[in-house]
Amino acid sequence: MTRAVALPRSLAAAEPDAAEPSVAARALSGDREAWAALVARHGHRVVVSLLARGLPLERARELAQETWLRLMEQQRLGKLRELELPGLAIRQASFLALDEGRRTAARAAHEHADPDAHRTAPGPTPEQQLLGRQQLERARVALGACSPSAQRVFTLVYEHPDRPHADVAAEVGLSLQRVRQILCEVRSKLRRAIEEHDHA
Repeated sequence: MTRAVALPRSLAAAEPDAAEPSVAARALSGDREAWAALVARHGHRVVVSLLARGLPLERARELAQETWLRLMEQQRLGKLRELELPGLAIRQASFLALDEGRRTAARAAHEHADPDAHRTAPGPTPEQQLLGRQQLERARVALGACSPSAQRVFTLVYEHPDRPHADVAAEVGLSLQRVRQILCEVRSKLRRAIEEHDHA
């Protein structure tokens, strides 16, 4: 069951002009109230990005909560060097949604092949769950290694999957061909990162 991120009363309605770099720095040091302020400020954008991917509202809220919990866990493990928000949270949420979609499609395909399979098929083992988290982390790291412009193009496209690539090209000041090339390159890098365990 997804745990809710508690928002302290003093920060639930954070001032919109609060110094974001200062709040981010405090969050990176483990300050829970700073994290709550960031959730209050950027949480809606994360939910909206998931709604744009076609998720129902309730599921979008649940995945958004899981997104923030994942980021906090990464901070506790020393894996976060900076907090670029809401972009980082939107990318993390996108990975969670993509992973859930992949698992749902695989389960549907399996049940279609064997209608009785869902009655006896066991859930994912702890090893499989760990592998899924490792794949997502590798994909996140791979995206972080891309250029800022490539990350921006990827985020714009996956935050609004129905948006024409020509609109994205106009917003970032690149040609449509270059935008499509960047998407192809980033997807290839993420795919290699996710499938890395097959060659370990």
